[in-house]
Amino acid sequence: MREISLSPPGPPHAALRASLSNAELTSDPLLARSAPAPTRRQRSHRPDRYYVGRRPETTEVYVVSGTELEPLAHLNYHSQAAFDWGGLTAGTLELAFAMLAHSTESQPTDLVCRTFRAEVLAGLDRAGFVLSRGDIALWLMTVLLNDDTSQAELPDRPASPGCRAASWIRSRLRRA
Repeated sequence: MREISLSPPGPPHAALRASLSNAELTSDPLLARSAPAPTRRQRSHRPDRYYVGRRPETTEVYVVSGTELEPLAHLNYHSQAAFDWGGLTAGTLELAFAMLAHSTESQPTDLVCRTFRAEVLAGLDRAGFVLSRGDIALWLMTVLLNDDTSQAELPDRPASPGCRAASWIRSRLRRA
């Protein structure tokens, strides 16, 4: 392994580039770090949104962004059932649609809503929850990355919910 000097002559970026181009790959994590870690990108000034559900007397779901607190709009997707979570109810489907529509600023398909309801909302604690917009984005990306395209290519087998949900996500990414 090549040794790197702490005070290289010339511009610092040139020494860094030279050390990276001549560095050897190794499985030892202590030896693999020949260059300083890259600086973090500046974070967006836009505050993250959080979806907070609680049940003091009735079911309440709020969107928290920075110092703002507002109730999540009920969009009457399939019914007027009150928002719900922790199970597979009509209210859970209403909440799935409202959260996905609010976080993606688009109208998700029924398949995406039902998959989100089953995989995320049904598993939440019935007493209350906190989900960030990042949590929802992570779930959407996980569905996209775990797409089983081989199942969709077989004509006699229907595409999996994850496969169809991934198709919807790809269409949203193409529009952005």
